[in-house]
Amino acid sequence: MGALLILILQLLASAFINIWPPLYIAIIPLFIILLPVQTDTYTLMFCGFAIGLLTDALSDGILGLNAAACTLLAACKNMIIRPMQRYDIQPEAFDLTSADFDTRKLITLLIFSYLVFFIAYIPLDSIGASSFIFMIFRLVINVLVNVIIAYLLERLWIRRIFS
Repeated sequence: MGALLILILQLLASAFINIWPPLYIAIIPLFIILLPVQTDTYTLMFCGFAIGLLTDALSDGILGLNAAACTLLAACKNMIIRPMQRYDIQPEAFDLTSADFDTRKLITLLIFSYLVFFIAYIPLDSIGASSFIFMIFRLVINVLVNVIIAYLLERLWIRRIFS
């Protein structure tokens, strides 16, 4: 249910929100981030590839672009979470949809997750089309904007659905 809702939001954002061509609103990384922490890496990678490929196939983007970025994010999710989880008393306490989940940890998780996503997405999207400086600028802008959107979506709306 949650995956379908995030996919629909991503498709709506891709179709109707075009603020600036270098800015890409990416909602589908939230699906990977919100999957349970206990999910193994191969399952995460399969889910990331599937939702990314569905997004690519149903939108007007390049086929495989979101799939590659989501698969990389899924492969790195446990490496991103492990340092944040290390000092928690109980691993079960690391529930992203919990109202008790620390805001600072959520923002850190979103920043690193979107950074990984866009490190794969931006170079593949702009092969040979832009300079390195512009790609870095695009990376920073996309991460900042998408972290704000993802934080607002998670805190105001998605938490209620996944809970």
